[in-house]
Amino acid sequence: MISARKVQNVGGGGKSVGDIQGTYRGQSITIIRDTNPSAIQLASAIAGFEATRQKLRPPILQRHVVSKKIFKEKEKILATYTERLGQNKQTRQYKEVFAELSRQRYKQEYRGEEQQDALRDALLYKVAENFGEVTEQDNVLEYAIATHTLEREVLETEIVQAKKIIEFFTNPPPHTINIGFANSERIKWGEKLAALEDSLRTGDAFKTQLLRARELLQKTHKQAIRDGYNLIPKATAVLNQGYGDGGTQSAISLAVSYRDEVLKMVNPLDVFETFIKRQEKKRESFRPYVDSMIALFGIDIASSNPSRSQEELRNIRDGLFCIEICGQIYDSVGALGRNTRRMFPKNISPKQPR
Repeated sequence: MISARKVQNVGGGGKSVGDIQGTYRGQSITIIRDTNPSAIQLASAIAGFEATRQKLRPPILQRHVVSKKIFKEKEKILATYTERLGQNKQTRQYKEVFAELSRQRYKQEYRGEEQQDALRDALLYKVAENFGEVTEQDNVLEYAIATHTLEREVLETEIVQAKKIIEFFTNPPPHTINIGFANSERIKWGEKLAALEDSLRTGDAFKTQLLRARELLQKTHKQAIRDGYNLIPKATAVLNQGYGDGGTQSAISLAVSYRDEVLKMVNPLDVFETFIKRQEKKRESFRPYVDSMIALFGIDIASSNPSRSQEELRNIRDGLFCIEICGQIYDSVGALGRNTRRMFPKNISPKQPR
């Protein structure tokens, strides 16, 4: 006969009966409720782990996806460098040029230490082939360096993860994984680790040559690149105000003309002659040209970072005034020529002598 001294019942469908203590034929007994372990708890116990709790996985759209984060970071870098020079419409070209540059590092002719100068020159050639202005070339190289830095961080993370997986399959928990499967996985991840480390080495050499290419470009065109970064945003502001030749002129071409023709002006007539030679090929109008140059000069001299000293800019202002006078005379002579051609068309034969 059982004599119960303490009975603790917990409601809930009769499944929870609590602990029962009592005596049976004079002997004290204790009956403790013991539930059957779940499959997860049982598997964890066999593997030598203790299951504590199970977390519900978030929906797929709420999970943290590394590749999505990397894509956003790359797009942010791209926007930074294209907006810097007002080249938002050239994002595709920036990506294509970076892909061309990246492919150079995998070519066998550039893998050795003695071929690194050739790799640097090849990178410069590819950039110059796609972008004709030195400031654009410098900007693309900076974009490539920043994008490669991000890709290197991703590679380093993948290498750390691969090493952890190899360590796990090298010493798997007992009674959990088949030895043959563990060995095959260890070999597979070892090959992947070797490929990742090779990509890291070639990537470091690639970045070194990108830096050397940019250094050589800036050494060769230091002042032109500096002027470009200074003037292109100002030229964008001028074109946004409605100056130029009706929207076909780009901010870069306006800034380059101002830099190479106006800022280097020695004789105003030389600038005018240069325009006449270019006009014969491009059919460019002088009035929009000189108006845009004067507007850009006004923004330049009034800015906090003028491209030249105040004395130099004052001399340039006088030169622009002379160029404007030349333009007015040029327009007047052109109008006179057009009127003369209308009055004496070519299809009228000369008068015969009497």
